[in-house]
Amino acid sequence: MKIAFLLNHYDVHQVPHVVPYAFELSMRHPAFKVQILSPADDQLNFAAQIGRAHPGHTVKLVKLQASALARMAEPLASKFVFARKVMTLVENTALWSGFDALVVPETTTAQLRRRPELEHVKLIRVCHGAGDQRGLGSFDNRMKEFDLVLVPGQKYAKELVADGHLEPNRFAISGYTKFELKPPARTISARDHFQNDRPVVVYNPHHRRDLSSWWRMGRQVLDFFYNSPDYNLIFAPHVLLFKRPWGKGARLPRRYKNAPNVLIDAGSKASCDMSYLDAADLYLGDVSSQVYEFIRTPRPCVFLNAHEADYRRDPSYASWAFGPVVDDVATLGQALSHARSRPEQFGPIQQARFAYTFADFGARQASSRGADIIAQFLTTGTVSPHAAAWPATANPSPLAA
Repeated sequence: MKIAFLLNHYDVHQVPHVVPYAFELSMRHPAFKVQILSPADDQLNFAAQIGRAHPGHTVKLVKLQASALARMAEPLASKFVFARKVMTLVENTALWSGFDALVVPETTTAQLRRRPELEHVKLIRVCHGAGDQRGLGSFDNRMKEFDLVLVPGQKYAKELVADGHLEPNRFAISGYTKFELKPPARTISARDHFQNDRPVVVYNPHHRRDLSSWWRMGRQVLDFFYNSPDYNLIFAPHVLLFKRPWGKGARLPRRYKNAPNVLIDAGSKASCDMSYLDAADLYLGDVSSQVYEFIRTPRPCVFLNAHEADYRRDPSYASWAFGPVVDDVATLGQALSHARSRPEQFGPIQQARFAYTFADFGARQASSRGADIIAQFLTTGTVSPHAAAWPATANPSPLAA
């Protein structure tokens, strides 16, 4: 069988969520011919770096060539919309038809289900991120268009089915491949940037205007840290925040770029490989799923409520139980102090939600488990009950402290 893993986005943030499965599939099931395809060099380069941690793999990395129309439209269109994603899918229909399965980390590819010439191609979706926001990421009704969906743990397995986004026989639990990242696929610690021993806060606003704290609070937050004698700041927003500048309007003032206690990264690979999350002592954000990667080691968190969300009764904001919630940046200093001084208040709920979100199969890595699941599904056409089950040690309650 021929299997394609497609990286079809405008940044590298989805790469570590999917390519480890490709490398392990080629090694554990050599009868499968595996390719990783992308129109972007940075995504292929990141994939190649990750591949070095899988010696002996036989994956072929392929650069997709855009048509003349796509090359002409891209410079202007990308300032408003991500047109290249759709154009890549449409222009390569003949290429996709030569594969038995297409594995992707996003939902745009679901539109291929409507093409009769691709009826024989199995569509497999891998979740990227692990957040809670309904209508965002994996909480998308288009998930039903995929033949198989790999989810990181019990949370998505239960809640996607309950919300009607998945059928019980169309998913499997693989774990979270991003946790397997190792040097050289990881960036050097950001702590080297600061010349003091102050606590490091990572501010990680989301890119969607209707959910992000950036437009209402972002500059006030940067001002707070710019003038703070107590903290260092890593400003590492979602990598898409400053993309599509004419469509979204996000701008970064220059004055913050030269502060010795502020590191600004508007979207490098370090924003996607957990380097900044590992370097920080505290997390500051809104609805980004990266908070779940941060609490792999329980640490203080503070959340910015920029849209007057009624978060206490909304499952989309389950992560806001991890620390104080701020409605006004004037109280940010107090909230940071509260979060740091009360680990006994927030640590247990962080641990419980982490266990509910990510399956832990012990020494078994997510990439190898997922590769076996993909191989079994493509060989037999079914998902075994074992593949859809979470470990007995997983926390059965999403909000248990």
